[in-house]
Amino acid sequence: MPRRRSPLLALLGCGVVGVALLPSGGLASAVLYLVVAVAAVAAAAQGLHRHRPERPLGWALVLLGFGGWTAADALWTLESRVWELPGYPVPSDALYLASYVALAAGMLLLVRSRRAGRDVTALLDAAIVTTGVAVLVGVFVLPPIAADSGLSTFGKVVLSAYPLGDLLLLAVLARLWTSPGARTSSYRLLAAALAVTTASDALYNVTAVTSGSTATTVAVDVGWLVGYLLLAAAMRAPSMRTLAEPAPDGELLAPSRTRLAALAGGLVLPAVALLVDGARSGPVHWGVLGVGGLLLSGMVLARMSGLLTVVQAQAVQLGALARSDALTGAPNRRTWDHELSRACAASRAEGRPLSVAMVDLDRFKAYNDAHGHQGGDLLLREAVAAWTAALGDDALLARYGGEEFAVLLPGLTPAEAAARLEALRAVPLLGQTFSAGAAAWDPATDPSSAVADADAALYAAKRTGRDRVVVHVRTAAPHALPQPRVVLQPLVRLADGAVVGHEALARFEEGDPPTVFAQAHAQGLGDLLELAAIQAALAVPGRPPGTALHVNVSARALASPRLWAGLPDDLRDVVVELTESLSVDDSTGLADAVARLRRRGARIALDDVGAGADEFARLSDLRLDVVKVDRSVVSGCHADPGRQAVLRALQCYAQALGAVVCAEGVEDPADLDALRAMGLGHAQGYLLGRPAPQWSVRPALPAAV
Repeated sequence: MPRRRSPLLALLGCGVVGVALLPSGGLASAVLYLVVAVAAVAAAAQGLHRHRPERPLGWALVLLGFGGWTAADALWTLESRVWELPGYPVPSDALYLASYVALAAGMLLLVRSRRAGRDVTALLDAAIVTTGVAVLVGVFVLPPIAADSGLSTFGKVVLSAYPLGDLLLLAVLARLWTSPGARTSSYRLLAAALAVTTASDALYNVTAVTSGSTATTVAVDVGWLVGYLLLAAAMRAPSMRTLAEPAPDGELLAPSRTRLAALAGGLVLPAVALLVDGARSGPVHWGVLGVGGLLLSGMVLARMSGLLTVVQAQAVQLGALARSDALTGAPNRRTWDHELSRACAASRAEGRPLSVAMVDLDRFKAYNDAHGHQGGDLLLREAVAAWTAALGDDALLARYGGEEFAVLLPGLTPAEAAARLEALRAVPLLGQTFSAGAAAWDPATDPSSAVADADAALYAAKRTGRDRVVVHVRTAAPHALPQPRVVLQPLVRLADGAVVGHEALARFEEGDPPTVFAQAHAQGLGDLLELAAIQAALAVPGRPPGTALHVNVSARALASPRLWAGLPDDLRDVVVELTESLSVDDSTGLADAVARLRRRGARIALDDVGAGADEFARLSDLRLDVVKVDRSVVSGCHADPGRQAVLRALQCYAQALGAVVCAEGVEDPADLDALRAMGLGHAQGYLLGRPAPQWSVRPALPAAV
């Protein structure tokens, strides 16, 4: 394709040389000028038709602007040589000025297409350069036109429009220069065409103002024709298809030194104009100089503000990069050390537990060898994204090194941390598994000791088969874990007063059971203490045949692998009572634990129903065997219709699902009569039997009361 267009452009170049050699102002020169201009516009139109860019409107308006000038040149030749019309204005002026507008509109469309959205920086830079030149025009070009007594008011307006049109072209040229995007051959040729045309226009306007003649010089004619020739070359270049395409993100703008020099030139022009104006000993155009200076000062301040904003944003980005892992985006080792120290300080100050976990992808080297380094990198990124989302905002996941990650879990005991890590194992991860170790931070030790303990637990998980979570337990003195003493309270069937079960209640020498269990959980030993209480209850000999043993277990203990490791596989005739307030967010894990208990033969009860809204919400989530009603609902029910309504509702629920309702805390015979009248199944309380070390083998009440 270059061979097809080179002869035409070369021929047009010869025409430009001919215009330069012919006498200026002659008919031959004027005719050759028009021939070259028309041929150049036609060649440009042919390029637009041939390449068909996706955004043709901007190119079409640019072509219309140059074509309008060509038509205006032909009309002006007739006006000056045939019709001999005098001075300004003439009909060709309207065509000339309209062409300025068309060309500027086309250039702006091309610039806007190269940049999605507003580019304030480029707009300010272009405005600074244009304002500086505008001050020169306002001081040295427009005042002489306004003072020309030989022109009418309309003529002065028309003549003044030409330098303003050149300012418009300079503005769009500066905007094109500052726009991002590829600097292709078509871009450079178009910019050169606009620059040469603007310079030739400015030269003509200055000559016309200073000499009062509308005749053109050879230099001006040659400059205009070179602009036509460059336009034809720009529109015939194949790269014109992509000139109006949006720039990719991060595209660099013009070289910074060149841009700085242009901005400096625009800033000093008002000062130069002031010096020249003063040296002429004429009137100082303080209005133009003052307004220009104020505009430039405002734009420079806006430019500096934008620059400071960019620098601050980059500083934030650099800070983030310094704190995060380049591959995965997770916090890096440096951030981990800082956050671990902060978390330990907060844990000590607030008295809250703090757990640390180490997580390592299983057989990562084999995966890396099988899938390549890119596959291994993808696995690491997927792991960070999936684990971060699953852990939630209260945890911190950091890349510790290689395929090993560290997790900070404030407010969680090791058992709760292990449950959180177990939930991560259900997250799909390109078919890969991981091993993890969790440990509690002891406020009496250095923060790094918790990491060492978690790391030891991690390697224990690796040694025992991988794909598992291991909790590190510090070696404690024999008396560190309180030893529970078991007492038994009977559960009575209200229909006949028979003892159908016993609830095992833990007692401690160290204090009240709720406090002892709470302290154990705070130390990360609550699951082991609950397991010890269950094992002690199961070990009480002589349980009457056909009676059930009720044992209590908390939701947090059910999430502990240590509890499950100590529970018997056979839990027939055992009723597991779920205790403590249960969050609705624990539904999935609790349901899984209940199913696991049922597979071992246990039945399920929900304790203290009625003490809070959470327990009522659980009734619809769990398939219970026994519903134990809190004493706050039972006490005084014989005289309270509201309590009776709640009890009847629970009885209806139990009948619908085949469950049994057991009323706790029965101490008033009147309440007992009311419960029997409502048809409740079981009851428990001091009236029916106090907790004692031995089993109750006789009915607590006669068959009828």
